[in-house]
Amino acid sequence: MGKPAQEGDSSIIVDLSEAAMHMYTAAIDALPFPEDKKFHKRADVVLSGMRKLRAALTDAASTSRPSPAVIVALSNVRRRYDSLMAHAATAPGASLGQQIYVTRMEAKLSAQEVANGAGVRAGLLDELEAGGSPTDDEAARINDAIAALGGVPGTEHQQQPEPEPEEPVESHVNGWDESLVGEDAG
Repeated sequence: MGKPAQEGDSSIIVDLSEAAMHMYTAAIDALPFPEDKKFHKRADVVLSGMRKLRAALTDAASTSRPSPAVIVALSNVRRRYDSLMAHAATAPGASLGQQIYVTRMEAKLSAQEVANGAGVRAGLLDELEAGGSPTDDEAARINDAIAALGGVPGTEHQQQPEPEPEEPVESHVNGWDESLVGEDAG
């Protein structure tokens, strides 16, 4: 006889997610260089689709039907999503949503935990991740949280180093006072 209905449903879900991930992987591989003006627009399309797939697999994984294949598929989608978000967050013109997502993932914090710590409303970080825009006050609070958590991982090379203090100018030449050496010392 055939498989029980729950195994058949899980199998279909996994097959569809694998097909979708095949297409998303091809789209990710075809993204232009991060410096290209089209990079974020194209990456955002892929990320949006992957968020939908991730949500569907999260729902499938939260049912009472046991299916290791569904959680494996969900894990694979989350890993690839996180990887693309990290790539996008370090690219020029990265959105605040991409930056806070990668920062909080590196810090092992949930969106709710960071929102609480930053003093912003619940759900804001999820909205930003999906392309929403914060108010100036929300942006300032989120930027403060990013800084407090050590900055966006992978952008350390983009940080402006603090200037080293200038050394005092010595008025001595090889231990001699310059006024004693004079201009003819040669």
